[in-house]
Amino acid sequence: MSTRRREQFRKYRNQFQISQRQLSLALNVSESHIRNIESGRGNPDVKLLFKIANYFGTTAEDLFPDLADEQV
Repeated sequence: MSTRRREQFRKYRNQFQISQRQLSLALNVSESHIRNIESGRGNPDVKLLFKIANYFGTTAEDLFPDLADEQV
């Protein structure tokens, strides 16, 4: 995960003034998974990606701006 993507994810979480734990509970995932996404050690699957975007009231593309550049 790119630095830009990690920063964008963290920016949204901080704007909503929500901890990693609170976000993990709201999305029904482990806190370590949120921490791994934010630190770049992990990526959300498609379902979680859209849950996160919906939670923050944004799009997946805005939340993870370079997503389309990923190699599959």
